[in-house]
Amino acid sequence: MKILCIIQARMGSERLRGKVMREILGKPMITYTLDRTLKSRYIDQVVLATSDKDTETPMVEYLTDHGYNVFRGDENNVLSRYVEAEKAYDGDIIMRITGDCPLIDPVVIDEVITYFLAHNFDYVRVDVPDSFIRGFDVEIFTKSALKRVYEITGEIPGDSPYKEHVTLYMYRHPEEFCVSTFRGSELYNRNYRLCVDTTEDFQLVTRIYEHFGDRFVNGKDVIRFLDEHPEIAGINQNIEQKHV
Repeated sequence: MKILCIIQARMGSERLRGKVMREILGKPMITYTLDRTLKSRYIDQVVLATSDKDTETPMVEYLTDHGYNVFRGDENNVLSRYVEAEKAYDGDIIMRITGDCPLIDPVVIDEVITYFLAHNFDYVRVDVPDSFIRGFDVEIFTKSALKRVYEITGEIPGDSPYKEHVTLYMYRHPEEFCVSTFRGSELYNRNYRLCVDTTEDFQLVTRIYEHFGDRFVNGKDVIRFLDEHPEIAGINQNIEQKHV
């Protein structure tokens, strides 16, 4: 059984273009998401899936030159991109992470994998934002669930939110899939944002990395740091999350 993590990212973010290649301590932000995910004990392979547009080329070239796996596919049909990436890298279980989470926690990743494997689920997501901070977002599902969604939504003509948002159909149709949420402990239940969608988000994450430097810290240490520094935690407190 192979666990494949597909991290989706592209240069054309609507609110903060090129964000994944903005540098933190001299390295592109996307490399932090990749490197922290690679610290998982249970993930067998990590691949970044981006679009086939020319605008992605600088990111693709940088990552391939530095030894990361990269797959290019359809820009708008992200579901199709995942299906094709899975075919290329052959995973039995797929984990989905977005590239705008540079503080993704491998400890949480492994806890979610353990929870998923201990039950007969088709799909599990981290309970964001109710008991986890945004930025620790992780989803995991079986290859068969991914294929079923692809077959079902393939009959929908034109653009569809189910094609843009890979797992949307799964968690909106619990009668068709065995779904669950992974809830966090009280420490994870904070009103912070650790995903990067705006300039303020990027400023906050940068301040965190400037404090800890290049050493690895887990999510709990980051939360404790923000608890102790409300002036930093408040940098992006007025940012509203985009809705599907």
